[in-house]
Amino acid sequence: MSGAQTDGTTEDAVGGNCAEGSGNCSEALRDLERYLDGELPESDLGSIRDHLAACYPCADRATFEEQLRAIVRERCVERTPPDLHAAIRERLDVMSGDPGPSA
Repeated sequence: MSGAQTDGTTEDAVGGNCAEGSGNCSEALRDLERYLDGELPESDLGSIRDHLAACYPCADRATFEEQLRAIVRERCVERTPPDLHAAIRERLDVMSGDPGPSA
């Protein structure tokens, strides 16, 4: 339940403190993942950007999510052995009837 705080913020339904008039945190946090993935419709971008600019708790959450995504992208990468790449290429060539590079 939303309620006014003595410091000029409101407590949002998700328990975060939002700057008065910055919009709805529940909506912003619901759309945050799609925003960070670049999947939010153009028509919704201004609204979430305005909210993140005005609401420190939501902006902080967005920053955390961006940093977490960067760490996962950087560290959670499985590398395949080069010989596996060669075996797959060879098998695809055989399946497509392509003799592959000439020796």
